Amino acid sequence: MNSQISTKPCTAVIVLSTLVFLLAAAACGVAQSSGDLSNIRKHINKQVTVDTQDGLVTGQLLRVEDSRIVVYEAGRPKPIAFESVKSVTRHKSRHTAAWVVGVSAAGLGAGFLLGFRAFDDATKANGKIGAAGAAGAGAGAAVGYALSRVGKRDEVIYRSEK
Repeated sequence: MNSQISTKPCTAVIVLSTLVFLLAAAACGVAQSSGDLSNIRKHINKQVTVDTQDGLVTGQLLRVEDSRIVVYEAGRPKPIAFESVKSVTRHKSRHTAAWVVGVSAAGLGAGFLLGFRAFDDATKANGKIGAAGAAGAGAGAAVGYALSRVGKRDEVIYRSEK
């Protein structure tokens, strides 16, 4: 008997699966036109920036009508004529405070561990271990802030066809 298994059918299945996946992803990208009003309606009650002919308006998106959009800015609703809108951008939540606190706590723990290993038998070790922990917490806070900013671009949900 021939004990070798043919890999050609497996390769064909992988190629066809990849092709179907790529076609589905391309269809989704085409379906999400940036000039569609329904795309803006999905983002009601979210923080947006509207680029108009008069400048930028930043606030919470309240309503989307056929002739205008309404943004809650500086404590009052501000209607914006749809003809003057160049683009609408949605702000993505970055959870900066959570990143800073979480990574700072990890840095504090790592600093204490390194301090215990380095200064366990040293005289006046308490201050040295505490300083190592504080340095670790500071480094963790800086790293947490940097991580909260990585790859977080605001999403353009509407762009005028003009």
